[in-house]
Amino acid sequence: MQHTAVGSDPQAIYNRIQQREIEQLAQIAIQQKMAPIHTLAALDLLQNEIQIFLGQNWLSLFIADNREVNYSLLFQSKNKSKTGKEETRSCKDKFFKECILSAEPTLFRASEILKADKSFPTNFISAVQEGNKTIVSKAFRIHDHYWAILSLGYKRLEHIDPQLEYRINNFIPQLGISIGNILMHERSTHVALTNMPSSPAQLNAQPQSLQQNEGYGKKSEASEPQMIGESNLIQAIKSQLKMVALSEMNLLIQGESGTGKEVATQIIHHFSLRSARPLIKVNCAAIAPTLIESELFGHEKGSFSGAVKRKIGKFEQAHGGTLFLDEIGDLPLTLQAKLLRVLQEKEIERVGGNINIAIDVRIICATHKDLQAEVKAGNFRSDLYYRISAFPITLPSLRERREDIPHLIQHFLLKHAGEKPPKQMSKKVMQRLHLHSWPGNIRELEHVIARSILLTEDSTIKKIALLPDADFVGESKIPDFRLQTLANFEKEYILWVLHNCKARISGPNGAATILGIPATTLQSKMKKLGIGKKFSYSKE
Repeated sequence: MQHTAVGSDPQAIYNRIQQREIEQLAQIAIQQKMAPIHTLAALDLLQNEIQIFLGQNWLSLFIADNREVNYSLLFQSKNKSKTGKEETRSCKDKFFKECILSAEPTLFRASEILKADKSFPTNFISAVQEGNKTIVSKAFRIHDHYWAILSLGYKRLEHIDPQLEYRINNFIPQLGISIGNILMHERSTHVALTNMPSSPAQLNAQPQSLQQNEGYGKKSEASEPQMIGESNLIQAIKSQLKMVALSEMNLLIQGESGTGKEVATQIIHHFSLRSARPLIKVNCAAIAPTLIESELFGHEKGSFSGAVKRKIGKFEQAHGGTLFLDEIGDLPLTLQAKLLRVLQEKEIERVGGNINIAIDVRIICATHKDLQAEVKAGNFRSDLYYRISAFPITLPSLRERREDIPHLIQHFLLKHAGEKPPKQMSKKVMQRLHLHSWPGNIRELEHVIARSILLTEDSTIKKIALLPDADFVGESKIPDFRLQTLANFEKEYILWVLHNCKARISGPNGAATILGIPATTLQSKMKKLGIGKKFSYSKE
């Protein structure tokens, strides 16, 4: 007589696989519906789908404040009995502490809730009165920052079965992302409403954008930091910055000097959940090595000669917010070890002090150096590098995004116009600016525009002073044309212009415009010189 091993029955295996596939499809379906949500109203419209997935009769969401002092009700469905005014409860109460200390969903029975009613939110009592016999709660972090609690009421549930626990644990990550999006949308809406005109005079006033285009009057700074440009490279960077802003990951922003690393940091902070708290900036290269420890961590009175009073360091100033460490590659090795400890322990010790001070800071680092090369050379700690580069972002040089140069020029012409109408650029100057190598990137371009505005009395800038391209050695350096035939010279030059125009022949930024000839003439020359559509530019 043959015995079938336990669990080896083909039909049972098939049923388990089929059940697993059904479960995965259900998860994918609810996640796809949750992903685009950015308002509480949209979340409310999705309650039927959530009920099908989790089987609850009642649902509530609670959220704690930034310092985890109090928590309050953020959202509630199936709310038949109103609870009156909004309730704010201490994060030290039994319900909140029990939820955040448990790694798994916690079940509260109706009898327990009624017996210790002051230990639970008021709407729990209402949920029990509506017939819910148990409430299952699970704590989670919203983008590793705010504590939140999902509570589900059930009228027939006696215990948490494995399938329900599995579904709740898989539902929570997408819920955290959606709640983060909702909070961010509510904040941006609040800012927009705050900036709305409140009087007929303001309503009839000329729009600010039109005033700026005409160049009259002082221009107020935009509340939202902007990265100017429409190129594919910059659009991708903008998307990355906004995506990572809501997380709590440490960031490393890399790029040449003048590419906009500080602007990128401002964008991340603006869209983060820490935007209401300070953004503190430190340039590690601009502080003497003997002073940088005191600058970052602070010092106690009398800790060294000249320390006549206690000083609060940048880490403490940035508590609850963001600390931007620019030129992190110039940080001395001795300080790198101390910074690593702070990132690991999340606490600092002032110079001359003996008390550990807990800090809640998000770190964003920036550098123009190749830190991996610095690590290999022994100038930068590898463990610190991996700690700060959880999400590296590399900003492109201006040479790599030449199509953004006209947008940047218009922006700087407007920015530096003052109270006068903004000046215009002649076509010849625009072409020259487009071909320049820009070793100083956006910063150099802004200085060139500002200087030209001061030196030009007419409304149109017809002359501009630039550093010679020969002073810069890079990918876009003008090729060293050796002695050769005129045809070869012409071919090499056309290839170089096409290379810098990213193979664009016609249009305002096309090679034909820069060469000052019709596009049809350029195409004829290319055919005659043997330059095909798939050309390659020799740097020899």
